[in-house]
Amino acid sequence: MTTRVVTISRQVGVAGEEVAQAVASRLGFRYVDYQVIQEAAAEAGVSPETVSEAEHTPSLLTRILEALARNPGMPAAGWADPVPLTTSPLYTSADYRRFLENVIRDLAERGQCVIVGHAAQVILRDRPDTVRVLVTGSPTFRARRIMRGMGVDEKEALKIIERTDGERLEYFRRFYDAGWLTPSTYDLCINTDRMAPAHAAEVVIQYSALPRASS
Repeated sequence: MTTRVVTISRQVGVAGEEVAQAVASRLGFRYVDYQVIQEAAAEAGVSPETVSEAEHTPSLLTRILEALARNPGMPAAGWADPVPLTTSPLYTSADYRRFLENVIRDLAERGQCVIVGHAAQVILRDRPDTVRVLVTGSPTFRARRIMRGMGVDEKEALKIIERTDGERLEYFRRFYDAGWLTPSTYDLCINTDRMAPAHAAEVVIQYSALPRASS
């Protein structure tokens, strides 16, 4: 089975975007990141910022307001059981996520792309032509990159790591019942603590060239 799609998931501070760009360049694939948001927003007829918010776990207040907007006569206590989508034209966070998922699947059908983030590794998990990669690293090395890149001190860098990791772990748990950092979610996990992005990309490229079972 020929590799037609590579998904790159990454923690903050691991040079994941650099790895993905190098993979795309070497394979001659399209590099896709924010374009997913743009295409989903165009499909939904809303701003990219609106769709981007759907990739975060909505607060309790947001969920209550969305449910009430769908059914104004519903008591606030009924927010956990909103009415079906077909009864209201209002888009909610879940609707926007579905727009994103449709864009991801369409990109995969077209093939020849490296998709960064957007839960593509879960959305495309049943495609044998897709290589799912996690770029990871230890807090110490990640903090160093963040300190250099953002001009913050170590304490702030570690806070950024803790916050972003926590948000993504909760997002995948809530919406995809999947472990964002669970190795079995991926075909290949790469630690960039002591590996340059170009070398990490080479590992991905070599793995992508290996024959794989179609089922």
